[in-house]
Amino acid sequence: MIVTNISKLTQVMARLRVGPSPREYGQMSKFRRTINQQRSESGFSSPCPNVGRHQHHGTGSASGNAYRGTALAFTAAFTFNLFGNSDNDKEETPEEKLINQIKRSILCVQREQYDKAEQMLHLALRMAQDLQSKDGITYVYDVMANLAMEREQFKKAEKIFTDVMKRLFADGHTEESPKILHISSKIAHMSQLQGDLEKSYQGFVWTLQQLAKLLEKVPEDKDIQELYGLTKNWFGQLLMKQGKYTEAKNLFKEAFDTLCDVYGAVNDASVTILNNISVAYVNLENYTEAKETLMQAMALAKELKDVSQEGVLLANLGLVYLREGLMQQAEQSCKLAWKMGQQHKNPDAIEQAEYCLNEIKATINGTKGK
Repeated sequence: MIVTNISKLTQVMARLRVGPSPREYGQMSKFRRTINQQRSESGFSSPCPNVGRHQHHGTGSASGNAYRGTALAFTAAFTFNLFGNSDNDKEETPEEKLINQIKRSILCVQREQYDKAEQMLHLALRMAQDLQSKDGITYVYDVMANLAMEREQFKKAEKIFTDVMKRLFADGHTEESPKILHISSKIAHMSQLQGDLEKSYQGFVWTLQQLAKLLEKVPEDKDIQELYGLTKNWFGQLLMKQGKYTEAKNLFKEAFDTLCDVYGAVNDASVTILNNISVAYVNLENYTEAKETLMQAMALAKELKDVSQEGVLLANLGLVYLREGLMQQAEQSCKLAWKMGQQHKNPDAIEQAEYCLNEIKATINGTKGK
């Protein structure tokens, strides 16, 4: 989602959604996460509005649109490379049965059938243990951790991620391993969501330092670039919560540039990050830049034919106009956002537009009362 109350800015709540990679995950090698921000206290709302409600109109969905929305919806996917390619003409081997079981569990996550997904993952874990497959066990634990993160069971997710890291270290991975850094970034983000800002800050700083070193060695690695952009966006959210708006804005811009290099300019992640940048500008009282950035985000949303994001962004634009005292433009934007929300049955655009309209009424009444 985008950020919602233009007067106090709090945390943008980001989520990960398990989904198949756009690049395919033939050997069960990849799975993706997308980040979406939820409403923050600054008055803005995220263009991926229903992440908290698990709607699929904005973020990485079961259809495989891995970066619908943020929040994003940037995210790194790394390979465990469990087994070799399967031969469909042959009877399934035990390893292939395990792979298919994990695939089915991920499909359940995409369909928001979380309890069923968890049951299937526990069965997959037993299968991997029976096969004495170290990689298979590690992979199942990793998917379990991401499922817990998706369900906002952050303590559980962190515990399982920590176990995954221990297994990876025991298997010879180092602190520079992309798999380790991917998990480190998620733990830092979950710390932020749970209010442990110091732990989150230290985690992000360390992870970004390691990623920078890694990119010096493999500058063309798209997965590393993607994780770098994702981590910067999450770190920017933490800095926004700490009131460090200039630093946050710069990180958001770097995340935007990085993910555009990976995916091109027209992607849902860009829409979400542009909204983040506009929120930073609002808090810096740079309303001209905030409007220009929101209009850039709306242009991308139109190109992506994502009316749900466009409606929320339009309501956010109305809030910027309100901050400037441009009541007529604010009302026009918010009314149009409300109509779009009604037309496309998007509750988040409606909610954000109604918030904006109520703020306009309160401002007018307050002015009249003076």
